[in-house]
Amino acid sequence: MVASAISASLSSSVVYRDNSSLISSVSLRNSTKPIVSALFNPYRESSSIGLSSKTSGLSLKVEERDRLAASLSYGVIEAKKGNPPITPSVMTPGGPLDLSVVLLRNRIIFIGQPINSIVAQQVISQLVTLASIDEDADILVYLNCPGGSTYSVLAIYDCMAWIKPKVGTVCFGVAASQGALLLAGGEKGMRYAMPNARIMVHQPQGGCGGHVEDVRRQVNEAVQSRHKIDKMYAAFTGQPLEKVQEYTERDRFLSASEAMEFGLIDGILETEY
Repeated sequence: MVASAISASLSSSVVYRDNSSLISSVSLRNSTKPIVSALFNPYRESSSIGLSSKTSGLSLKVEERDRLAASLSYGVIEAKKGNPPITPSVMTPGGPLDLSVVLLRNRIIFIGQPINSIVAQQVISQLVTLASIDEDADILVYLNCPGGSTYSVLAIYDCMAWIKPKVGTVCFGVAASQGALLLAGGEKGMRYAMPNARIMVHQPQGGCGGHVEDVRRQVNEAVQSRHKIDKMYAAFTGQPLEKVQEYTERDRFLSASEAMEFGLIDGILETEY
């Protein structure tokens, strides 16, 4: 744009191109000394000379051109190789590794946030990948989950039950709402909780809106979801359906020992306190 503006305002112009990747327009009008407009050439690889603010199109005298060429001899600043780590990394003899990579190498999947469709997609992808790597090695899912979408949790559970490796679950912190369902849905004999973990079960929550007919259908869907989840809890715990419905009628908070007594987990991992 600068070059075209200069050449339009001049009666005659001469264009030169040299090996410094600069295009120079020389004006011979109204000046006793030629004026050079230094423009950066976009068709030359910038990595050969680096980037400099001195090639911004400002007018320079001819005798300063050599000085400009010398100033472009800065060393190239190279970025660090590889992608930046998404999660905190740990140092290994082979270099830094993301914690997620270390966990996956040990066949551990960590869920530490409310479960939505994005989290479910990530967890399902990890489960399928680990199952394809080794069909006979067990997988552990660590949970510190306050709940989430019923549909997303059921999608993860379906994948856990579908793949060939056994999938155990361990509760750190809290497994509430649909997180408790995922905890109880692990392989029998491989469901654990830390001593200070808290497990909370209740009936599904939801809201309705829209036309009257739509509200009626949404209510029916919520009622069916509750019956389905209560039956799943009954199958996971071995408790009668009536007792499960009594527990899930309102928020029911359980300690690790109470959850093991109810049948949600199979054991408690011991710590000092």
